[in-house]
Amino acid sequence: MKNKLLLGCLCLFAACSLFQKTEIDLKYPPIWEHNFNVGYFSTIEPILHENKVIYSGLDEKKNDFSANSTLEAFDKKNDKLIWKWEDNVMSNSEQFVLASNYFFRDHILYISTRWDYAINLNNGKTEFSNNQDKLNGVDFFGNNKKLFTSYVKQDGSSTTVEYTNFQSFDWDILFQKENSDTSIHYFRYFLFDETRPSYLYVPYSKWNGTASRPNLLIYDLNENKIIFDNELDVVSGSRFIDYKPIMQVDKIYLSLNGHIACIDKETSAVLWQRETVGNSSRSGIMYADNKIFVNTEFQLYALDAETGNILWQIDSSAGSRMQEHKGVVYYTDGISLRGVDAVSGEVLLEVEAPSRATDDGAFFQPVLTIDHENDRIYTASYTHAYCYPTLR
Repeated sequence: MKNKLLLGCLCLFAACSLFQKTEIDLKYPPIWEHNFNVGYFSTIEPILHENKVIYSGLDEKKNDFSANSTLEAFDKKNDKLIWKWEDNVMSNSEQFVLASNYFFRDHILYISTRWDYAINLNNGKTEFSNNQDKLNGVDFFGNNKKLFTSYVKQDGSSTTVEYTNFQSFDWDILFQKENSDTSIHYFRYFLFDETRPSYLYVPYSKWNGTASRPNLLIYDLNENKIIFDNELDVVSGSRFIDYKPIMQVDKIYLSLNGHIACIDKETSAVLWQRETVGNSSRSGIMYADNKIFVNTEFQLYALDAETGNILWQIDSSAGSRMQEHKGVVYYTDGISLRGVDAVSGEVLLEVEAPSRATDDGAFFQPVLTIDHENDRIYTASYTHAYCYPTLR
């Protein structure tokens, strides 16, 4: 079902692009590009590890996203293949989920489809795996001691938060919430605070039978108990957490399907709220230089992180997560790779994927990773991987 949905979205974007397509800009060429030669594919956010950049691709050429999924590591300086993952994810196991939150520690990548994998990024070999099928068990978060995940029981009767060490996927239950028709818990995101290493912050959404409402739960890992659990006093109506929250010092910033909220991380008191045109579930929110950047289907905003006041806003289109580098905000918007001045909002870069010159459907995917040390941007179209220089 997910593969069909992805294909449908791709076809929709391709159809729309027929009316939006402009001449391919060759004035800002990539440093290198790699044609996977597998037809259309979806990749995870490129992962940087030492001299490598890792993408997820397909192990055979198909244009319906039904091929098995794999990982491939390239030299960051060129597209020379260093290794290809020794395993692959069968298409009926949902492949690598595009929006999943993976976690890596040292040289091991912890990533999930419906199965869990620990993959050595030095050589592309699987260290260990777990083939226990879990509904929504696709996000991993970790601190320096443990790995955390959550999943909804197959019958929907409960939502479980689990943890394990970094040597196995022998999961133990941290806590569990019972669900009903008027109370369904959606745990997905976990935040950590270095000043309070024993606290696990869990912003989550809860369905009450008529609407979804955001909540904040705090779990004390030393005391092994929930010490705080409270619904947030944000604007009325159905408001669910649709992107990874940001913790910054004493505040947590939340994207709530067309609404941005800033709360106190200890009391959950709402410090400010800001309505946006469109929602930011795809590009999300980003903190940089005491600003909160919000990218929706229609607008890119820069908000004052202390007050929520709008510093500037420009027309935009949601795509990849945003990343800031030397005063420029980068993201892909479905058609183009964009660079926007973080202070003024001026659009400094807008370039289409070179692959669109020969294939109108081969536009940029919603993925982007920046190598801050070497001033490089890694992204992909639906047929190619790309490495671009940053503007600054």
